[in-house]
Amino acid sequence: MYESPTSLICPALGIGWQTGNNLSEDCRLIQGARQWERNWNAVPKDLADPEFNLMSIRISSGDGELRPPAIDSVDELEFFDIVPIKLFSRVIPVGSTTTVFARDLHPGSVRCLDLGFEDVAFTVSGRTVTLDAPAALPVRVYARCVLTVFAKDWSLTSMDSSADVSWWIEMEEVGGLS
Repeated sequence: MYESPTSLICPALGIGWQTGNNLSEDCRLIQGARQWERNWNAVPKDLADPEFNLMSIRISSGDGELRPPAIDSVDELEFFDIVPIKLFSRVIPVGSTTTVFARDLHPGSVRCLDLGFEDVAFTVSGRTVTLDAPAALPVRVYARCVLTVFAKDWSLTSMDSSADVSWWIEMEEVGGLS
């Protein structure tokens, strides 16, 4: 079986042999995810609805791409799942034991580290990560999350003489009440 050259997981894109080399990924919040306003005392407050706390992801090819992913295929899909390269992170403060991620966790991707970068024992249940003992120091929790997205825009450039391709795809998280 062929092993993918990238940690990006997206079966709908069909990344495999001769594609997915040296990918770059840009993750950011969608427009409207934040709406900071100041009250009459100049205290800032985010007035945006938490349902809009969604990601926009742009994946771009790097050098050495000979085949594009199945961009035409995802263009035909309403929604599809992706596990981005990005590590989502949370902090468990001193004395606490749990943190809850806003998105589903990719199995086997969670890691808990203390400030000295030492592993901390934990368990996972759904979106909740629980330490085996209360944190003696702040504990950083890293995980790769599963996002349901739609293809917003894309570009594919093919070079005839060199047989190289260059591509990018921009996706946005679906969101909404679940």
